[in-house]
Amino acid sequence: MSDVNWPAQTLVLTGASGGLGQALAEQLSRRGARLLLVARSTEQLSALATRLKQTAVAADLATEAGRQRLQECVQALSTPLTGLINNAAVTHEGLFADATAEDIEAVIETNLKMPLLLTHQLLPQLRTNHGWVMNIGSVFGALGFPGQSLYCASKFGLRGFSEALQRELMADDVTLLYCAPRAIHTNLNNGLISRLNQRLKTAQDSPQWVAAQVIQQIEQQQHSQTLGWPEKAFARINGLWPEQVARSLRRARQTLYKLLEDNPS
Repeated sequence: MSDVNWPAQTLVLTGASGGLGQALAEQLSRRGARLLLVARSTEQLSALATRLKQTAVAADLATEAGRQRLQECVQALSTPLTGLINNAAVTHEGLFADATAEDIEAVIETNLKMPLLLTHQLLPQLRTNHGWVMNIGSVFGALGFPGQSLYCASKFGLRGFSEALQRELMADDVTLLYCAPRAIHTNLNNGLISRLNQRLKTAQDSPQWVAAQVIQQIEQQQHSQTLGWPEKAFARINGLWPEQVARSLRRARQTLYKLLEDNPS
């Protein structure tokens, strides 16, 4: 049974114009939730908000001006803010040695720093309304994977932040949730890593299925979950026997280097 009355919920959803973001927006709208849909891409975001009869907030949350714009929209709401879904994410595919300083800053800024700053900014309103925060992480937040060093760094950090803050908050305070999907079939995973997944026969889930699992987790107020098998077991084993997992990922590393040789950028 759900512990959430969706028509009474008003929430901020970041990364709303992406594959998972759109799926979340659609399913939450069908349940009657009121959404502030946030993304950088104005045209896509506006079309989504119009279709779902929700509110669009075009803002770059990596900037103070963007976060201030969102804060003003939250303060203008006629209903109290009850939830925040930190979904926005970017990635850098390839070897860490080939990443630029700009690549490093973009991934850490969007995937880690931005959720921290946004959670900190909205915590007072959420605390007043006994709300919740859902951080969308990744199985790569518990499993270092070749070709995803920056993404792993950001998601390991987000997982640690989620765990620590959940333990820091009081029982009747804001509920902190963390969901770690495996690969999702979206544009975020449409390049080198997608080709690597195909070579390794790694499964990718649909954004609609992942969105349904995220919403179910919110309804059950389950603090943490990892989606997908055997990735869930693999992440747990990595915490106990990282050397064994490292040996099992040698093929992934070799395949990555072969793909880079075949398709140099």
